[in-house]
Amino acid sequence: MKNSRFLDEFGLITIISSIFTFAVFIYTLIFQSYIEQVLAFVVALGFGIGFILNRLKFYKATRIYMTLFPPVMFMSLIFLIGGFFGQAVAFATMGFLAFIGYRRSPRTRNLIITFDILAFIVPTIYISIYGPILGTIDVPFDEVFAFLACLGWLSLTFRMYDQNKTRTYTNDLENHITALKESELNLKIAQNDLRSQNNKLAVLNNELKLKNTHIEEFTFIVTHDLRGPLNNIKVIATELEKQHLVANYANFSNYLKHLQGSSTRLTNLVEGLLKYAEIGNSSGMESVNIAEVIQLVIDDLSESIKDSKATLNIDEMPTLIARPSDIRMLFQNLIHNALKFKTNKGLPIINISSEKKDNEYLFSVADNGIGIPKEQLENVFNAFHKLHNQSKFEGSGIGLYGSKKIVDHHLGKIWVESEENIGSTFYFTINTNSLEHHKTEEHSISLN
Repeated sequence: MKNSRFLDEFGLITIISSIFTFAVFIYTLIFQSYIEQVLAFVVALGFGIGFILNRLKFYKATRIYMTLFPPVMFMSLIFLIGGFFGQAVAFATMGFLAFIGYRRSPRTRNLIITFDILAFIVPTIYISIYGPILGTIDVPFDEVFAFLACLGWLSLTFRMYDQNKTRTYTNDLENHITALKESELNLKIAQNDLRSQNNKLAVLNNELKLKNTHIEEFTFIVTHDLRGPLNNIKVIATELEKQHLVANYANFSNYLKHLQGSSTRLTNLVEGLLKYAEIGNSSGMESVNIAEVIQLVIDDLSESIKDSKATLNIDEMPTLIARPSDIRMLFQNLIHNALKFKTNKGLPIINISSEKKDNEYLFSVADNGIGIPKEQLENVFNAFHKLHNQSKFEGSGIGLYGSKKIVDHHLGKIWVESEENIGSTFYFTINTNSLEHHKTEEHSISLN
């Protein structure tokens, strides 16, 4: 028993028994003989020991003691002064108590019931043959003891029976609580599924918004940016036709140079538009080994790397879920820019790294190139925005703008930190909702 209340199951019978047996002992001190006083004292002491055990919280010892002491007491009284009907009822009550109290331990229960039966039968047979050891003594308190035993043990029995019923109700309540917890868990699972569906819907809405933006920007590019080189070609062709008619070819070489430049610019724009149109449409999401993607980019740019004698330092890279061709285009744009916008002071050094964050990977591509003026940092990712003279650095102006679109499609962000004549570092993040934790080893590449 682990109940620490003052009136727990066996604590109740020990305090009642101790109080009444002590009162009987006081009565015998005043009105009864010496033998009766000794018997009353032994009985009161016995129940007092049970009470002390209970108060010391030796609950298991109290249970065993208060199960065995009363039948030993009554058995001793029968041997000493004889028996009567009340003692038989007390033994029957104690047997019934053992039947209920030790229901979870059948072997112990059977031993105690057997002991109760023998504790009554053996001394009864003995006094029937030989008579009581002290002779037949009719003391008033043994009837009180029998009454207390019957009353206390029966009360305890019914109390334990009532606890069994309460325990049954408690078990039913616990079952209902368990069912409610399961329902709550299922509700949480359904909420998580709904949240996941909402997230997917948000991604689809974002994709749709990007597609609409692409359509608008594509329309603007076709109607605006392509018009310039096409008009130049038209004007030059008209001038060449006029010179041919009058046989005047003084500016023929200049016209051809402008024509070639316009054609090159137009070609770059068309190629840039084709790459731009592929963003988000080129392939589905799949597992992408970033180290392998970077190696493919390095293979494509190997001639430029050799010509510039550039060194590429690449940290360990993850494998993640993304669009392979988009990720390849992203790294190709950034590495190509790092090679193109180099200084004349030293050899290009490009550092590529990655870092795991809470729900994303942070990548960086750093160079020691010419850098970007502070006033231009906010414009580098705008469509067809060129930071440098077209004659010095050829390009369509789509690379960084396309890089931003690729990062947007992967629910990330891209930005740049730069100082003129020191270098630039481009940072971008890729969402890790479907990230695989595999990593590749760090390595360094230098193609000279």
